[in-house]
Amino acid sequence: MKRKPLLTLKTISFLTIAVLANSFGNLLLAIGMDSMPSFSMAILPHYSFVLLTSPFILPGMFLSAVYMFTQLSLFSWADLSFVVPVIASSYVVTTLLSEFILGESVELQRWLGVVLITIGVAFVMRTTPNTHAEVEEIK
Repeated sequence: MKRKPLLTLKTISFLTIAVLANSFGNLLLAIGMDSMPSFSMAILPHYSFVLLTSPFILPGMFLSAVYMFTQLSLFSWADLSFVVPVIASSYVVTTLLSEFILGESVELQRWLGVVLITIGVAFVMRTTPNTHAEVEEIK
């Protein structure tokens, strides 16, 4: 019986797309929502117009949709207990973007949390993405 590689190019590609789409989607949504008027003070049609015409909100929503579809695709061949922890590396990317793009001051305690997430992702990445026995296809 031929042994499967731990991570295929397809799995690595989809994980990378999911992590980057989630992180950059969140970044764009944060930038866009920061420039929005207070919801409690706005008239709904005006708020909706500003929301839909923002140069950041719709691209952020698009990237969030890419993330969701990529994650759903991953679930079709990889275990939930593999996909979700590995995609948690988007927290690392998002924290880096927050610090260096948004100019947020990320405190040491948060960076320690990011380090813990990174260690956890590294442990999970060393396992096989799918623990189910393969079902032979009928030819």
